[in-house]
Parts: sequence; C-alpha cells; structure tokens
Amino acid sequence: MKILRYGLILLAFGYPTQAWAKSASDYFPICSAPGAGSGRTLTVDPSSPRPGSYSDIASALKAAKPGDTISLMSGDYGELKLSGMNQSGFITIAAAPGQTPRFSKLSIGGYRPASHWRISGLTVSGFSNYGLYPNGWTMHKPLVTIGNSDNIIFERSTVQSQAGEYTWQPEIPGTASPTAVSQGVFATQSSCMSIVENKFSNVWSGVETGGDQVGNNGKYILVSGNIIDNYAGDGIDHYASHIRIEGNRITNGHNFCDNKCVHNDGIQGWNFNNRPGLLNTDIIISGNEIVGQTVPNLPLPADALQGITIFNGNWDGVHILNNVVVVNAWHGITVYGARNVSITNNTVAPQNPSRNTWITYGPAKDAPPAAPGSVIIRNNVARNINTGKNDPAQIGAVLDHNLTVRSANDFSDIFVKFDLNHFAFDLHPSLHSDTRGEGTSDGAPSTDIEGNPRGSKVDIGAYAYKESQR
Repeated sequence: MKILRYGLILLAFGYPTQAWAKSASDYFPICSAPGAGSGRTLTVDPSSPRPGSYSDIASALKAAKPGDTISLMSGDYGELKLSGMNQSGFITIAAAPGQTPRFSKLSIGGYRPASHWRISGLTVSGFSNYGLYPNGWTMHKPLVTIGNSDNIIFERSTVQSQAGEYTWQPEIPGTASPTAVSQGVFATQSSCMSIVENKFSNVWSGVETGGDQVGNNGKYILVSGNIIDNYAGDGIDHYASHIRIEGNRITNGHNFCDNKCVHNDGIQGWNFNNRPGLLNTDIIISGNEIVGQTVPNLPLPADALQGITIFNGNWDGVHILNNVVVVNAWHGITVYGARNVSITNNTVAPQNPSRNTWITYGPAKDAPPAAPGSVIIRNNVARNINTGKNDPAQIGAVLDHNLTVRSANDFSDIFVKFDLNHFAFDLHPSLHSDTRGEGTSDGAPSTDIEGNPRGSKVDIGAYAYKESQR
C-alpha cells in the first residue's frame, strides 16, 4: 500500500523528514549552545524513590547545578515553576528513557527571570477553565509560559488540553466551560528561545512568541519541527525579530465561535500589543506544512482558515520559502506592509474550490500606493498570485516564474495526488507536471522542503521532482 506524503501520513504524529535546527544557537551566535550535559544526573522518582534519588522535583532543583540533568521517572508532578539564572551552563529537566512525567502547567521566568533551562520529553496537560473576558468569550490560558528569560529550550514534549479525541463544541458567550481548551506555549519578552519538535494537540493556539523589541526582548527565536494538530485559534503567532519558523506541521483547525472570538490562521505575524513604531526584522518562514483539514467528519472545522499571513505592523526582511499551504480561505500567503520581502518556491492550494486561494503582497493599509516594497514573488504555485490593486512596478514588486492554476481540479493534473473528497494530498510534481523545470535558480532555495537538492533545473513549488514519486 502506497503511503501518501499528504493524506495518510498527516494523520499520525511524526517529525519532518528534513533535519531542522535543534536550538536557536544553530542560527544566532548570540545564543548559547545546549552542549552534551557534562554534569551529574539527578533522578526523581515520586512513586518509589531508590537510594540516591529524590522523591520530589523541588529537592532535585535545590541540588542541581549548571551542567546537571534532572531525570524524571513517570508520575504526576503538578505545576512546575522555574526561575534562576544558570549562566555558566544549562540545567536540563528531562524524562528518563521510556518514562512519561506529567505536569499540569509549566512556568519559566516571569516576575523572576530565568536563564539556561532545557526542558525535554515532558507531558503538560490540562484545561484552562479561567473564566470569561469582559466581552463574554472564554479565556484560554497557556499550559506553558515563558517570560522575561533567555536561553530557554523547550523540546520533544507533549502539550495538550486532553489526550486522545476531544469533544469540540461551540463556545457560548457568557458561559465558561470547565473543559475549555488551553493555549499551548506563550513565550514573550524573552530571547534565545527554542521551541523544537513538540507535539501540540487539542489546544487553542499552538505557539505564541515575541516581544516589544526593547533590548533583546522578542529576538533570536527558533520554532522548529513542531506538530500542531486540532487547534482553535492560530497554529503559530509571532511578533519577533530574528526568528526562524521552520519545518512545522499544522493541521485540523476548528471554528467554535463563528469566527467571532478568533479567526484561524496557520502562521500569523502580529505587532506586539498593537504598539505603533515597533519594527520586526529578519523573519524566515520555511518548510512548513499547513493543511486545514486532513480527516473527514472533523468536528466544527474552520471554514475560512488562512495560511501564512502578515496584515499589520512594521516589518523589514520577511522571507517565506518552501512552504506547503492547503487551506479553505482566500489568503494562502499574504503579506502587507513589509519591506525586503521574498516569497519563493511555495505551493498553495485550495480546500474550498469556490475560493481563489492566493499569494498576495500589498503595502500597509495606511501607506500611499506608490510606497516601494522591494518584493520578489517567484517560483510559486497558487490559484492566483498578485499584488492586489497595486501596480507591481509602483510598489517595487517583481513577480516571475510563478504558476497560476485555473481551477482546484487542475491541481490533480500537476501533482501526484490532490483529492479534496478524501482529504488526501501528495503535492510532489507529477511526471508531466507544468511545474517541472519551469522555475529559475535566481533567488531560489538550494533545497526543497524535504532537503533535496534542486539542481540546475528548478521546479516551481515547494517540492522538487523525484523519479520515485511518480
């Protein structure tokens, strides 16, 4: 039985095929590398402590020094709060091999800053149940909070409101549900953060990260290789500088408030607290897979889920490449008001045939029509690729070597599989695809979304053609 790269494989958690970066230090020299952990191993076993081990994590934390690893056996540990500036090396808190330590909440830093903590292999699970906002909608508080800290690695952990299948139901204004989904990770006002290879399920939003750009707040951030499945807000929100969002898989968005309490996006850029004058710079969004729905009979499916978007704020240096976006809204990839932008080798396809899912660039809503943008849109596939009502030359945009597909049905002619009825998608170029060899190497990424070399004849879209994929 052939396993489709889209469709069947998206139903199970797994890690992307390409080897993505493991910590922010892989991109930003200002950040500390985690190292191999050269100190002691302090074992915590709350059920039956052995000689030389600890019965609770608090005792191990008091004894731990930079370089040490606190190894956790299975058990329920409750809420974990971490502070402390371990400047001479990381303290690692990790699941022991084959063990599943569980927490109800994790807080790092905040009022008391934290530095050089590495968290690996934990499960953080629970419902938010925090009451209502003044407008009557339910609060969805995060399970993992990181604030006012630096050099934090949160990796290979599971974050969920509830394990297994969750009963998605409409939210009613003025009524707080005791089983309202929690947000995943809320990481703000921090630097050198790595959120890597985690699994998020049954959550409000998966990851939110950024800061006010004062000093290093909201800078030098890696969000890589995460699985975000079954969410109700956005997959990833960012308002940061020097950020890499790469190799994440975002699937199955839900709409439980008729788009009144939130509008769904796979990856969305914001301006911190809508504060004027802030500049987000050096943003790379690469190799992500966003599919609005991968299973039939999805409860309360998002009916207008957008892909990769930046609508507001001030941005300079935004590069969006090698992404696959299959959504049911018009905005597949949309960027407004950013300078020095490249949108290259992306594949954008519609899950709603009646919507012209597009790639588009435009100046900020309050900018004059002739404001230059220095924009390249190249080697992409989509239903439509445009600069809205703006003349590309007037706003400094170059559009070339793109493939616009006339209808949703035509996607099945150029890709291995595009089956809207069964939510099965394999967006590798087919043997006679119009994408093959029709791109340009000028400004193209050297590899495709899977890390395969593109060669001298560049294929349009996120995937390079492979003979084995016919």
